[in-house]
Amino acid sequence: MPMQEVIFDSAREKFFDEFSNRWDQSGPSPATDVVLTFLRKLHIDSAKTVLDVGTGTGLLIPHIFSFHPARVIALDLSAGMLEKLREKHSTRFGAGLVILQGDVHLLNLPDTTVDVAVCNGVYPHFRDKSLALSQLHRVLKKRGVLAVNHFAGREFINSIHGSSSHDLIRQDLLDPAATLSETIAGYGFHVKELRDDTNEFYVIAEKI
Repeated sequence: MPMQEVIFDSAREKFFDEFSNRWDQSGPSPATDVVLTFLRKLHIDSAKTVLDVGTGTGLLIPHIFSFHPARVIALDLSAGMLEKLREKHSTRFGAGLVILQGDVHLLNLPDTTVDVAVCNGVYPHFRDKSLALSQLHRVLKKRGVLAVNHFAGREFINSIHGSSSHDLIRQDLLDPAATLSETIAGYGFHVKELRDDTNEFYVIAEKI
C-alpha cells in the first residue's frame, strides 16, 4: 500500500501568521513558578536537547534555558510567530537556540536525536494526531520525554477553541487527560504522570 503524501498544514500556518502580531497581548502569561514547576518534571539538564513544538513567540524559551539544556529547537508552523521569537530571544540565547519553521507531521529532524519534546498549548491543533505522535516518537531517544500540556484547564481551552470565528480552530479540541494518555500509550510511550483540572492540563510520558 503506498504511503499517503503528507502536506504542510498551510491553513493553520496562515491562521497563526495573521495572529502573530497580537499573540503576546491575547491573554495573561502563566506565572513563572507554575511554568518552572511543570518543566522540572521533564528532567531537563545540560546534556539534553529540547524540542519546543508549537513554540509560537517563545513563551517557554527563557524558562527552558533556565535549566541550561545543550540545545533548544523552537519549532512552529508560522513564520510570523517565529519572527517575533527571533526579536525577543535569538540574541540572548545564541547558538543554543535553533529556530525552525516546520510541521510536527513532517519533522525535519533525524531519528532519536531529541531528549525532551514539549507540546505546550498546541496538541489540539495537530491536524493528524496519529501521525504527529508517530513523528515525535521517531525523533525522541529511548526513554525520551514527551509532554503535552496547557497552563489552563481543558474546559477553558475547549471553550476558547470551540467559540473561534475560524472553522478550522473550532474543531481543535482537547480530549480528557485519561483518554489522551491511552492514545499516547498506543504509540510506544509509557505515561508517567497526568493532570486534568481547572488550572492545568498535562500528560507526561516516556518513550519505551
